[in-house]
Amino acid sequence: MKTEKKYTKWQINLSNMELVNVSKKGTLKFKLSDGRFLLNYTSGYVRIYNGGDRLYQINKVIKEIDPYWTGRVGVVMYRHRRVLIPNPADRYQYCVEWVKRNVKQLKK
Repeated sequence: MKTEKKYTKWQINLSNMELVNVSKKGTLKFKLSDGRFLLNYTSGYVRIYNGGDRLYQINKVIKEIDPYWTGRVGVVMYRHRRVLIPNPADRYQYCVEWVKRNVKQLKK
């Protein structure tokens, strides 16, 4: 229960995002108005669960040159890396902005 108090100062009243659970490790689980769940991990990852068998990462992606394969095969090879958000306030704000862009507002 101590973990819940830490996040109350960042909570805002969104009609399409509701805090459901805070795990022992600090993972925030939000239920969205369309039935999906948004998981906010302390490691910096943000993921979406749509009720299936997978979690989808919604962190931003950086495309960078892979130095291991570029010199070996003679062509430039790329890899993709997720941008982690270590600050809890920034991570929560990223979730709020993502929900505003990707979840339809409930009509009253």
